[in-house]
Amino acid sequence: MDRRNFLATVASIGTTGIPAASSAAADPEETAAEYYGVLTDVTECIGCRKCEWACNQANHLPMQPLETFEDKSVFEKHRRPDAGHYTIVNEYPGPEEGGRPLWVKFQCFHCNHPACYSACLVTAFTKTATGAVVYNADRCMGCRYCMVACPFQIPAYEYDNPLTPKVQKCTLCYERISQEGGVPACVEICPPQCLTFGKRKDLLELAKQKIAKNPQKYVPHVYGEHEAGGTSWLYISSKPFEEIGLPVLGETAPPRLTEGLQHGIFNYFIPPVALFSILGMISWLYGEQNQDEHLPKVPLKYNPSKAAPMGKKLITPGVLLLLGFIFMGLSVAVYRFLFGIGAVTNLNDQYPWGLWIAVDVATGVALAAGGYTTAALAHIFHRKHYEPIVRPALLTALLGYTFVVFGLLVDLGRYYNIWHPMMPSMWSGHSVLFEVGMCVMAYLTVLYLEFVPIVVERFKGQVNLPGILSRFNGMVEGVLGLAERYLFRILPVIVIVGVVLSFLHQSSLGALMLIAPYKMHPLWYTPILPLLFLLTAFCVGFPMVIFESMIASRIFNQKPEMHILSPLSKSIAIFLAAYFATKLGDITIREAGKYLFDGSVQSYMFMAEMLIGVLIPLGMFLMKGVRKNPGLLFIASALVVIGVAFNRINVFITAYTPVYKVTAYFPSWGEIVVTLGLIAGLMLVYRIMVTVFPIIPTMEEKES
Repeated sequence: MDRRNFLATVASIGTTGIPAASSAAADPEETAAEYYGVLTDVTECIGCRKCEWACNQANHLPMQPLETFEDKSVFEKHRRPDAGHYTIVNEYPGPEEGGRPLWVKFQCFHCNHPACYSACLVTAFTKTATGAVVYNADRCMGCRYCMVACPFQIPAYEYDNPLTPKVQKCTLCYERISQEGGVPACVEICPPQCLTFGKRKDLLELAKQKIAKNPQKYVPHVYGEHEAGGTSWLYISSKPFEEIGLPVLGETAPPRLTEGLQHGIFNYFIPPVALFSILGMISWLYGEQNQDEHLPKVPLKYNPSKAAPMGKKLITPGVLLLLGFIFMGLSVAVYRFLFGIGAVTNLNDQYPWGLWIAVDVATGVALAAGGYTTAALAHIFHRKHYEPIVRPALLTALLGYTFVVFGLLVDLGRYYNIWHPMMPSMWSGHSVLFEVGMCVMAYLTVLYLEFVPIVVERFKGQVNLPGILSRFNGMVEGVLGLAERYLFRILPVIVIVGVVLSFLHQSSLGALMLIAPYKMHPLWYTPILPLLFLLTAFCVGFPMVIFESMIASRIFNQKPEMHILSPLSKSIAIFLAAYFATKLGDITIREAGKYLFDGSVQSYMFMAEMLIGVLIPLGMFLMKGVRKNPGLLFIASALVVIGVAFNRINVFITAYTPVYKVTAYFPSWGEIVVTLGLIAGLMLVYRIMVTVFPIIPTMEEKES
């Protein structure tokens, strides 16, 4: 019996009738021994590349004659698997100078605990009972989080496919090995029989036997036995594995941390329910007290019912400028939808996420934090003095999250599948991205519910639909009346739910990158990244409110509400100091301080983030004169906003270093234009909304 069929009989036992997928709840370590896999003996590979040809043939990839794979010039550069090549062979110098080189085959490693499977929010990836990790394109949204998560940088994407792009990778010839006696195509064709297919436990035994018999020939280690929690593709070599293109990885599977966080939070929903209960108790206790006695008395009064639409001209030079940016952004977006993500971005298999995720999504969510921080201040802690800023902050948050969805639609490869997370059959409780997506959708719903009273106030008793629509006047008035009658009663509960949801997804945004420990720079990668993201949301909440309020005051020729904004700014320094202390302590404990002054791009970006976004504004907010001065208060708030944007860009772009990086990522002009268009669109809609709805309050002097 030849080597390619080693254990073929064993391999065929139980493969017939194998279920499509193993239980996601099963412990990978308990089932890994029964997985199937392939042992690669690097010392026996001859670099013929017939495995590449067989793989293309078996998976219906672009075909070329077998003779073309005899071209050895491809070895001049190190290649990686891509959308058209599931497996490739690279050449490396042998252990002896001037001796025979080593040829190493690369493909999906089919991890025991796959990061791609854990990351996918719609279960497009499945860990089968055979050990193969397979992909279902019909479920896929094209978010490419699986590519971010993979420690081996294997999944590839069809960036130039505008309608049905797929994530492509080796399937371990799942359909072949599910048949009695079937083996992967690459194993079947291998002339020197350096590839051996069988049960993983048997392959490990075989590998260790070979090493024991020839200790002078092999490195005393089986690559894949423990790396990243163990893999189904195993290697033995005469040269250290890091010298033949295999990454140095720890023994812990990357999803262990993220799944631990997910399951810890959502098992029986105890933490969210507990947080809801605590906030409810705080709201009840503070509602029994007068919390505003200590606030300064000012010759102004606020009545929410006195908030009024801004009677300003809609078409201005500034609005025309916004329309120009919107038009350019829409043009590029249309081009992207027609010709694919690759036509307008610099994204690739090394960098599947870029500017659109870092700014349009992650930064957008962070800067919308003013919605829940002011809502908590006014409605949970019952600081009625701050109610004038609640509506503008609510509108900013509502529009921010709405435009986050627009940004996602542009970035998702299969944008038409954005509804898939709402289908219970596709739910993935182990995915952090699933939790983020569900919480964001729920919170966006809460924001729109919070906005309903403003709509009622604006239109109740004034519904006068034109023409044929007039028959619905009574119906619309009835709906507005019901909303006024019932929604107001449960609004406090809705506000608390919104705050809980914000706590969850603001922190979980940081947890997204915990699944990529081997790709993240130590200055930013830390197990407490979710806590740091939550703290930055606290830090930016009130500054964003101040920033937006002062810009609105300038645009609409009003005086800044310093009697509100100045007291509001007192707590910002506390949040900034807490964040800085936590960040400094984390870096010290992890001994990451050595990277601060190494002269790398990462060190400079980190210093810029901390200096601009934390230390300078912290010093400014500690000064009473700054808090009382509108101009200085605006500058300090703007610095915090810029700093949080820096943080999100750094975490999702600067800190992200692919295992096999060739060139650094920098956003294309198309990515920048789309982002500017989204920002311009948000600003324009904000102006329209405050023109139509009673958002900005009117201030009246008290009667003597």
